[in-house]
Amino acid sequence: MHRRSLPSTLCAVLLLVITGCRRPAPEAPQQPVKLAVLVVFDQMRGDYLTRWDDLFGDDGFHRLEKGGAWFQNCRYPYADTVTGAGHASLATGCSPWIHGIFNNDWYDRDDGGLSVYCAAMPKYKRVPPAPPPEPGAKAKPDQGGTPERLMVPTLADVVKESTHGQGKVISLSYKDRGAVFTGGRKPDACYWFDSATGEAVTSTYYRSQVDDWVAAFNAEKPADRYFGKDWTRLRPDLDYEKRSGPDDAPGESLGYNGKSQGRTFPHPMTGGLTAPGKAYYEALYASPFGNELLLDLVKRAVGAEKLGTDDTPDLLCVSFSCNDPIGHAWGPDSQEVLDVTLRSDPIVKGLLEELDAQVGKGRYLLVLTADHGVCPLPEASRIKGIDAQRILPSKLRAGAEEFLQKTFGQLGDKGTAIEAMIDADIYLNESWMELHKLDQPNVQAALAKWLTEQPGIQAAYTRTQLQKDPPADDELGWRVKRSFSKWRSGDVMIVVKPYCLLSAQLDGTTHGTPHPYDTLVPLIVYGPGVRAGVRGEAVTPLAAVPILAHALGVKPPPDAEADVPAQLFENP
Repeated sequence: MHRRSLPSTLCAVLLLVITGCRRPAPEAPQQPVKLAVLVVFDQMRGDYLTRWDDLFGDDGFHRLEKGGAWFQNCRYPYADTVTGAGHASLATGCSPWIHGIFNNDWYDRDDGGLSVYCAAMPKYKRVPPAPPPEPGAKAKPDQGGTPERLMVPTLADVVKESTHGQGKVISLSYKDRGAVFTGGRKPDACYWFDSATGEAVTSTYYRSQVDDWVAAFNAEKPADRYFGKDWTRLRPDLDYEKRSGPDDAPGESLGYNGKSQGRTFPHPMTGGLTAPGKAYYEALYASPFGNELLLDLVKRAVGAEKLGTDDTPDLLCVSFSCNDPIGHAWGPDSQEVLDVTLRSDPIVKGLLEELDAQVGKGRYLLVLTADHGVCPLPEASRIKGIDAQRILPSKLRAGAEEFLQKTFGQLGDKGTAIEAMIDADIYLNESWMELHKLDQPNVQAALAKWLTEQPGIQAAYTRTQLQKDPPADDELGWRVKRSFSKWRSGDVMIVVKPYCLLSAQLDGTTHGTPHPYDTLVPLIVYGPGVRAGVRGEAVTPLAAVPILAHALGVKPPPDAEADVPAQLFENP
């Protein structure tokens, strides 16, 4: 039976009503996308763009928001929301339980019982070679960046394979782990900045000497141009206290590593030195000027590498890191975080203008997101009546050790029950348990129960638990499981209560939990064929990988978990 069609006049009226209520669709691209761009702002919580949206100009965030798809309900699906895990997830499209980078650092029993760093190995060295330490300073082990700890392929690897090595991959960041993972195993260029010299550097994993365009960039010493220039408020006409919080709030620190920059504006840009040196470059890292420095390097890369200018599609990954140390030092409700977010707007504008000029409008697709959020300062939360506290890892570990010894130890026992504790992961001493003929699952379970009875601890999951699937309705358990690496994680994983911090720092704040303030991040997709508008459905940042793969015409990495959001593109 055929349905009766509507009169043509009514169809025309309905079409006018429907199209009149929708945003104008983006013009179809005259040429296919030749460059996919992943932009990450380290620690830019998702609510910053809505909270301060009326303060942005027309050509930065607003251009992306109005001309692209703005997903306002975007959250990470796992628990350990840290930089290494975030960038590895954005590189592969999957969670830490698959790609293996569940934390920035972890304890490696197979590597001599050492703490290992996610994005570097001792067998590689810094390029150019690291300078000798300053007089009186302790020499820091020289580890070169490498993606080898990643356990699965990245989007960059897929681009290289699909184009037979012809598609270029450029990955740039201020911090090494922000560049290493998104660059994959065979990038054409992977660079970050050294906090001791202010230079753009790479490692011997990638090459023996820097590219000519990087050498020319370093020769100009661009990092030094901010020396002696105070970091002041970008908008002196704006009531910062009304839009964020007081300039001198309880719990704020004195800046990066708790020194030299001060708690209030203006923040000196000298590091307490008379000439540029390590302390100054550390202050530069914890200032908006570090993002400007990275943007300058990105502009050099786009031009020198001729990205998006031939028939083979390229991939550019950029991670603006400096929002992160600022948030750590002063907290998400600080005037400093407001200011760096305002200053991020012209950063976006400058990047888009460079891509317009070098690649061409309609020839690139850009995804903007963040690697994690951040917890409010506990002191700020307590003022609001929230039960928030700082939990010292050393004190918690000592209490756990005492509990285990009293429960399972023997008189005169000299061994330690806990081998290591790194962030929220406790590694039990396997030799100690074997010596006492203990059942490891029982010890794990006893410790987990004790931990949940301690102030500020919400839950504790054991290795034995996480090797099985949690109940379907245990959302927290699933988030922890997605952060669990059976090869690298500890024996007991701790989850603190909301607004509590497990940190040795007595001021400032951090992230790394499954709570909404740590998991909520922005996701904006901008480019040809994208249906523009605000989107409210729940999505994950891991969708960035299939989105970028779709734009480049390649398959996502085989372990990617997310799909391209429904009806994101005009012609899917």
